[in-house]
Order: sequence, then structure tokens, then C-alpha cells
Amino acid sequence: MKKFLLFLAVFVSLAFWACSGEKEVAGISTVETENAYLIQVVRGDSLPAANVVARMRSAEYVRSVEGAAADSADAEFFSEFVTDSLGCIRIDSLAVDVATLEVVDAGEGLFKKISAEDIKDGDSVRFVLEKTGSLRGKVHLPEGVDYAWVQVYGTDRLVKTDSEGFYAMDSLPPFDYELRYIVGDSVVESSAMVGAGEETSTVIYAFEPDSVKILDFESDSEEFFITDLGISVEGYMRVTDTNVVTTPDVDAGVASFIEYAGAGREGRALHWKSSAAVGKWSFFGTWICKEESPCDISATDSIVFYARGTGVISIAFETLGSSNVEGKTLAYDTLATDGEWSRRVIKPSNFKPRDDLYGNLGWDVISKALTTISIAAYDDTEFWIDDVVLYGVKPSNFVER
Repeated sequence: MKKFLLFLAVFVSLAFWACSGEKEVAGISTVETENAYLIQVVRGDSLPAANVVARMRSAEYVRSVEGAAADSADAEFFSEFVTDSLGCIRIDSLAVDVATLEVVDAGEGLFKKISAEDIKDGDSVRFVLEKTGSLRGKVHLPEGVDYAWVQVYGTDRLVKTDSEGFYAMDSLPPFDYELRYIVGDSVVESSAMVGAGEETSTVIYAFEPDSVKILDFESDSEEFFITDLGISVEGYMRVTDTNVVTTPDVDAGVASFIEYAGAGREGRALHWKSSAAVGKWSFFGTWICKEESPCDISATDSIVFYARGTGVISIAFETLGSSNVEGKTLAYDTLATDGEWSRRVIKPSNFKPRDDLYGNLGWDVISKALTTISIAAYDDTEFWIDDVVLYGVKPSNFVER
């Protein structure tokens, strides 16, 4: 085995030397110069990536939404070529100051920036293909705007969001990409780091509403989108002790508790029945903000949600995690609307005053360091709940600090 690894290392070194010395090397040229920029592309196992397509564009290039070639003369620069049997290409010169080199092949890729100065100096480099990642995002759309465009500098990537502002891009090589969003008459510049084999999420605030829907239940999976934040999170069901019985059973997973809303309401809702002794409860919970970066929602004016059913429930905000002073704040609501949905409103003043019992630190403390939200059912309660919205805060209040 050691001999094989030694052979492989020697082979790769010789291959790169051959790349540098080969007279006929696949590549591009504008005006010939004395020096050449030699690149060998290898796969993760260090073997040459032979006969793969590589594309070079100006780093300023963005694909036009009208399909036109460019916004500037530099942006028109483009070359496409194929690596040779040793994975090699040669670049003699550039017609732009900075270009991008992109390779995507069989789930692997690379994306690099190369400057004209690099070419003048002449060099030999090796680039390694890595597993591609993906980009998911949410663009907040102003009223009257039905979609946005998302462009990636230095590539021909261009996607149109859906009517809610969501978009997705797959097969992106690892890189810190520069992005351009066209939202109605506005243009927003941003960036996003895509890791090897990872999914990266972005939220763009070209327009920012003064409310945030922090819970909806349109997915029948335990992984669901918090729509206005553009993030996917996992919910969980719990009981306070073994004497609490839920229907469905909490061990069945969150997906079992999400069903069609019914009673004249469209879409899905969270529904369960809880049977417990006085003072016991069952609850649904989910992380909204990271432990190391809790969110400030103290500007909240009201919490609005829709519910139907009978019994006592509570909305609770919590600060969890060893890096924080753990605690909660909660507000109770009694339901008597089994047959029809009602719009419910809770104000910060409705939250139970701080008494330090069972971790109750009060609204003033917890609202400045939110990590999770939970919805609890007490004693004998059956209810449906949907669309929990915070008014008075903006999506940017939830941006990681």
C-alpha cells in the first residue's frame, strides 16, 4: 500500500512536470507573450481531470436578464476550452484585468479568479476539483413586484425567484461568490460563501416588511421553511412527563402533527390533542436563532396567529444554550372555537411577569435574546394553530450577528 501511495505521488508530480513541458497544451491565447500561465486540474484523488470543459469570463460579467451579452466591454470576454490528457491548460494572456475560471464536472468543480498580472509573471499551478454545493435564498419583494433576478458575477448563472422571492442554484463550486439581485427598479449587491458539498442560505432585504411570519406549516416534513426568514429548521414535540398523552404520539415525529387545516381554512396547520394532569403539558418547539447569536425581538408590537379548538395553550419564547442565561417568557390563551378558526392577538404586556419560577425571566429579558419558540397545550386540550406572525420587527432582526 505504501509503495502504491509513493507511486501515485511520483506519478502526479511527473504529470505536472509533463504539463509544464508539453509543447501542445490545450489553452487560449489573445496576444502571444513570452510567458504562459500553466494550470493542471486534478480530481480529489490527485489524478488528472482529463478532457473536462473549462470556461473563462471577465470577473465583471453577469448574464443579462434580456439575454444580451454584456453591460460593459470587459464583460464580453469569454473563452471555452478542454483540458488535455494530463488535465492541463495554458493561458498566454488576458484581455481583461481579472477573469474567472470555472469547471464543473460530475458533481465536482472549481471556481478561481486569475489576474492579468498572474499571466504576465508566468506560473504553474494545480487546482483541485471539490464537491459542488448549492445556494438557496429568499429575496423580500416589495408590493407590486412578482419576482426578482439573481445573477452571479463571473458566471452565466441567472435565476428568477418565485412569487414569494425564493430561489435556488445547484452545482456551484466552492467559492465566496459576488451576487447581484435585480428587484423591480432596485439593484442589490451581496455575497455568499458556498462550501464543498454544502447548502448555503441567503436572505436579501431589497424591501423589508415590518412583520415576520416565524411559523407556518405548509411542509409535511420535520424540516420546514420559516418563509419570511428564508431558512429551513427542524421542529420537535415533547411532553413534560410520561403521564402526558398526545394524539398522535410525540415519538411519531413532527410530520405526524401537520395536517390540512380544515374548517374553511386553506393549507396546513399544526394539530394535536393532549391529555394531562393539572399543571402538565405537551409542546411543539423549534429553534429560530442560533445559540451563539440570539435575536432581539424586543420591538415586537404584537404576536398574531390563527387557531381553533378547546383548552389552554401558551406561546413561549426561550433563550437556550450553555452560552446564554437560559430562561423563557410565556403568554396563555384559552380557546373555545372548536368549529371555526379565529384570529388571536397577544401583546408583550400579556406575557407573564417575571417571577423566576420554572425559568420565567419575563418579556424584557428574553425578547432581547431569542433562540427558540414553543407552543404548549395544557391539561386536556385539542387545538389547531397556523401562521404565527410577529409585528413590529423586521427580518433583519434575525440576521446572525
